[in-house]
Amino acid sequence: MTPPVVLTIGASDSGGGSGVQGDLRTLAALKVYATSVVTSVFAQNSRAVADIYAVPGTVVSLHHSTLLEDYTPAAVKTGTFTSADAAAAVTAKARTGAQTNLVVDPVFDAGRGARKGVIAAMERLLPFAFIATPNRDEASALLGWDVVSPADMAGAAAQLASNGPKYVVVTGGDFVAGKDAIDVMWLDGSARTLHAPRIKRRAYGSGGAFATAIAGRLALGDGPGEAVAYAKSFVTKAISDAADWKIGTGAAPMDHFGWSSVRLVDP
Repeated sequence: MTPPVVLTIGASDSGGGSGVQGDLRTLAALKVYATSVVTSVFAQNSRAVADIYAVPGTVVSLHHSTLLEDYTPAAVKTGTFTSADAAAAVTAKARTGAQTNLVVDPVFDAGRGARKGVIAAMERLLPFAFIATPNRDEASALLGWDVVSPADMAGAAAQLASNGPKYVVVTGGDFVAGKDAIDVMWLDGSARTLHAPRIKRRAYGSGGAFATAIAGRLALGDGPGEAVAYAKSFVTKAISDAADWKIGTGAAPMDHFGWSSVRLVDP
């Protein structure tokens, strides 16, 4: 059976745990066909981002157009934009209706802080999103007020949804306190709180994997609530399964494929 196509748009991460590389792993785990557009190139490892090269908006636009001439993505996920031009190029395609099931993870310059121009460009993309998945810091940057508590997350999700995205999930896995990792989704006019056991380790690329898994499940036919619930379960397991991995000396990667749950044998 022919798998659905998903397009991921975001940064290239030389460390492999996040960005487009992490997205490709997530989509492969979900058994969907992944295509990609790179918006920037990060010199990155598990500890830090050393430097960033922004791909010109004209190049991003050409890559995007070339893909859409031949493929019909069943879902699209966007991640990091390090230039307003690149975000504007993607927004221009969204304006034409070319971005079905658009999942926007509004990441701003990982490790470098949010730039005002990129935030403004992201605000113009968000109204075309089917689902937006900001974390608390990203929601704060977009709204101009501090999103701290679960109640704040619910209010932020509602406010962001009123500005365009059909559904919004404000993620809170970065909370230090509490036994659960909490996300809040604005779904059909009300806030729904999602819980999962908190795993006490720094995960590398979990936010991107969450948004990408949502896009993958939408492409496979899930509704928004089902896709988000699946994505939360997927990320929780991927973090837990890699708990004993010794890759890098900073934030640990994720076990996208469940390798730790399967006994590997020689061919």
